[in-house]
Amino acid sequence: MNHLDYYKFQAEARGVRSLEDVRRKASERAFIYERVVRSWLPRDTAVPLAEVACGHGSFLHWLKTCGYTNLAGVDSSPEQIALARQVGVPVEEDDVNRWLARQPKNYFATIIALDLAEHLGRDDFMELLHLTNAALLPGGRMIMRLPNGESPFVGRNLFDDITHVWTYTPNALNSLSQMHGFSATRFADEGADAMRDHRWLKLPLAKVARFLLRGAVRLVTRENIQFWSPNLWACLEK
Repeated sequence: MNHLDYYKFQAEARGVRSLEDVRRKASERAFIYERVVRSWLPRDTAVPLAEVACGHGSFLHWLKTCGYTNLAGVDSSPEQIALARQVGVPVEEDDVNRWLARQPKNYFATIIALDLAEHLGRDDFMELLHLTNAALLPGGRMIMRLPNGESPFVGRNLFDDITHVWTYTPNALNSLSQMHGFSATRFADEGADAMRDHRWLKLPLAKVARFLLRGAVRLVTRENIQFWSPNLWACLEK
């Protein structure tokens, strides 16, 4: 056995064994998607959207509940694809970059890559950015979630999966996006948006804590950390 066998075990290890489990996962994450992703998605629900490395399909299921009808997915794991196809979206088994290279130019309004960047070597990631830009319509967007290389807590996510190999800071990702033809990059810290209960209390406390922590770190290290959460969201616009 080797580390690639871990992919085969991921869905089962996370308790995803049926369509009902996929729907449950989508429901559990929906409040974050609503707060972070929804404003980055196109208003027209009929335009083509694709999720690369779609896994068991919970995000595709959430997109369907939002009314999007022209969806596609791709993943390299047969075990995950079997689950994703139950969502009712066309999902292909293929390497992500090979799949993107076969897509029409200037076709997709949005391409989503959640928890993918950390699985790729640097050259493969740059190829992903190049191919995604080519497949997007002018003004189209690439939406990503990845371990936050700027956060002091990045190790919690980066090393929580033996198939993770690399990640990026907002500064590095912004430079790479410009290098591959994207005109703008926006970032969102998942920390505050992950707070679901008692937000009236937690949000003010989090703002105070972040202000004090940022000041202390800057005083000691001269580093100005903007995004603290172990997870970083990014929207790259063509």
